[in-house]
Amino acid sequence: MAGQPFHFKTKSAFVHNTINLSAFALLLVLQGVTLVYHDIVSPYIYVPLAALVLGALYFSCIILVVHEASHNMFVIGGDRRAQRLWNRLFAWPVSVFYAASHYGNHWERGHLEHHVRPLMPTDPQRFNVLVGPALYKRLALELFVPGYLFLARTVLRKRTVGGKSSSSGWVILVFVALWTGTLTLLTMVAGGHVALAVYLGLHVLSCLNQLKGSLEHGGEIGREEEPFLRSRTTFFFLRRLLMPFNITLHFEHHLNFCVPWYDLVRYHRQLRPIVPDHVWSAVINEHPYMQLSGQLGGVPDPSSQPVGA
Repeated sequence: MAGQPFHFKTKSAFVHNTINLSAFALLLVLQGVTLVYHDIVSPYIYVPLAALVLGALYFSCIILVVHEASHNMFVIGGDRRAQRLWNRLFAWPVSVFYAASHYGNHWERGHLEHHVRPLMPTDPQRFNVLVGPALYKRLALELFVPGYLFLARTVLRKRTVGGKSSSSGWVILVFVALWTGTLTLLTMVAGGHVALAVYLGLHVLSCLNQLKGSLEHGGEIGREEEPFLRSRTTFFFLRRLLMPFNITLHFEHHLNFCVPWYDLVRYHRQLRPIVPDHVWSAVINEHPYMQLSGQLGGVPDPSSQPVGA
């Protein structure tokens, strides 16, 4: 009940849509600016820096548009069918272009399954929860091996038990066609180094997504018996830059996924007096490296806590 005052249905559609559409427009403008000013530094400096910036902006688009749309709340309005249609119109292009993902399968249906049965065999989003050496190896492969991220999400994932690709044949074909055209055009207009930076941004995006999943559900917290306790919130310096739109407030998001991103901090404060201390201390984390390295455990049994703890 604590989340009901923050539900997207309580919001002014004009204000809510203005916030989200303005934020999306800003992300697109920043990508354009990164491309336009490609000649102010040496290509050897531009390529890695631009790849980092663009990857973070791609990631931000996925979080803002696709993730919020999967909960039918990137844009809102009075008519539910029209609202669903508008969310699909924004989310499909972003999902295909930046992630080669089938929005309907992986997000509209898959992300709902992730919330209902998180980390269970039927959850299609249970794969990026690695911690420790396995995570570091995966990050190195995705960052430095060209094309590995696509191989990992298609062929290699299908080899796992119950594994499914997050895409489909036609989506991959459209993705390849769009990116072939985009990179060819950029090479002709701005130079090969710009096209390279734009492409490498996909690798940065994939690494950020790996880190996101590990912070949210990695390690012992993802194996909790109670589904609502299988997620962790993480606060850290530069959180708003590296993990934008409050995506690391994930414990709160799983308690009520109808709270828009801009109200998750208020919801977090509302929950503090309600959530038992032993749960709060386990699901709210300020040490991201400990979570990523697998050093953090799950929620302790309150009966095993010392008196007064």
